[in-house]
Amino acid sequence: MNTRYSVPDIDAEALALALSILDIEELEGSRKGKLREDACLTDEEIAFNFQAENLKASLAELQDRKFALSIDEALQTDTAALSALSLINQGEQDDHLSAIALERGDDVPTPTHPQEVLEWTRFLSEFGSTMSSNNDITGVVEPDPDEMDDFGEPSHISYHRGQLSARDGMPSRRSQSFNAPCSHFYCRGCLVNLVEASTKDETLYPVRCCQQPLPVADFLPLLPSDLRSHFQDKSAEFATPPTSRIYCPNQTCSEFLGSSSGHKSEITCACGTRVCSACKNRAHSHEDCAENVQTSAVKSLASQMGWQTCPGCHAIVELWQGCYHMTCRCSTQFCYLCAALWKTCDCRQWDDQRLLDDAERRVYNEFGAREAAARPEVFVDRVYQRMAALEENHECLAHRWVYRSGGGCCEECHDNLRNFLMRCRHCQVLVCRRCSVNRL
Repeated sequence: MNTRYSVPDIDAEALALALSILDIEELEGSRKGKLREDACLTDEEIAFNFQAENLKASLAELQDRKFALSIDEALQTDTAALSALSLINQGEQDDHLSAIALERGDDVPTPTHPQEVLEWTRFLSEFGSTMSSNNDITGVVEPDPDEMDDFGEPSHISYHRGQLSARDGMPSRRSQSFNAPCSHFYCRGCLVNLVEASTKDETLYPVRCCQQPLPVADFLPLLPSDLRSHFQDKSAEFATPPTSRIYCPNQTCSEFLGSSSGHKSEITCACGTRVCSACKNRAHSHEDCAENVQTSAVKSLASQMGWQTCPGCHAIVELWQGCYHMTCRCSTQFCYLCAALWKTCDCRQWDDQRLLDDAERRVYNEFGAREAAARPEVFVDRVYQRMAALEENHECLAHRWVYRSGGGCCEECHDNLRNFLMRCRHCQVLVCRRCSVNRL
């Protein structure tokens, strides 16, 4: 049994052994009932039993050999595919380490060989379609620099024993990534995460990076179909001025129904609720519109809490630090005290206690808790110096972000981070990476 068999040879020998075993079993069956139950086995019967055991052992060995041979052939056939998958896995691990270095503000490591290969190559769309006995698969082929087209992509990729266009394979890593106008790079997963977050948080819309909107036509094809459709729906909603948006008054629905601009009409929601487009309440045929109950309740609460209403989009805003110069998310600048457009009123620009609190926050964020505890007198002097500077210039026209080691709470979205925050060198605000890049 030391001879190397092929699968057909093993199948043929296994069939012969199985037939021999069947013959012995049939012979034993024909003799049953002809002898007494307590009769001893004859030498012939003992020989047949011994032969049957040997045949069954040989058959089991052939079956094991066939299984091992099939694994060996599979490994030989799938070598290229396994190599490609191994290269993908290593490239992803290297990308992860590079992303961590980038987030921490460290120098990005030099791209490894797997990263460079994956950047320029494409893989076959279906490995199974090429796993034949002639091994028409190479997995990954590095491009020849002479075969580059004007876009830096391989003009074609040659595979063993066949010519396959690059268009026949899976999309390259470059086609599955996105480069923002500010030159920041987004992998597909991060882009999907950002777009999905923008559909839930309007402060992230329009989707942007470093205050530059991302071209929708460029990143939309990279989104899953369901998220693409949802994003387009939310885009229509967010593009509608807040004061003109109509939502279903059914609290278990609250679906966006469109804009209230235009003539008064009734809109029927998918849940069956009829809505008046003028007052945004439930439809009231032949009756005058009444003020929306929910709107009245919010206005009453804002008045009690001392909140202000933006004169541009009528959103309710709250001042929790700094001066009375407010910049709304709609870009309207106004006075927090009287809601007049900025620098069109005679209101004071700050409250002394608020200004002192903001100066203390800035110094604390810049120098840290250890410095404040070690030299409290110096810390107090710095606070009052910063307060005097804020009286002359309190605006931060352009953030300059630096990495700050150590966790804390993002002052913008209030998420808690364990490892680091981003600090603005001008206003000393501490925020998470997403807020520094995609929100502020």
